[in-house]
Amino acid sequence: METPASVHEQSKRPFPDKIREWEYPVDMKVMQVTQNGSIRWKSYWKVFMTQGLIGKSVGAEEQGNGMWKVYYRDVFIGYFNEKDIRDK
Repeated sequence: METPASVHEQSKRPFPDKIREWEYPVDMKVMQVTQNGSIRWKSYWKVFMTQGLIGKSVGAEEQGNGMWKVYYRDVFIGYFNEKDIRDK
């Protein structure tokens, strides 16, 4: 029946001041998420990602037939079809 403060120990692992930029594989197209939470696709179309990623880099990996797989760091976010974007 001790208090948490009496048994707490400081972590021995160093905490970085700044998290380093993620390096995506060279075959991925890397884009910045804009202030409205979307990425610009081929300088004209916008693809909405999420407002939680504003200012972050995402990577898109071509799957073929106009389908792209989108990642934030090593986390899969979802797919988008570039043919659907052009039709809008």
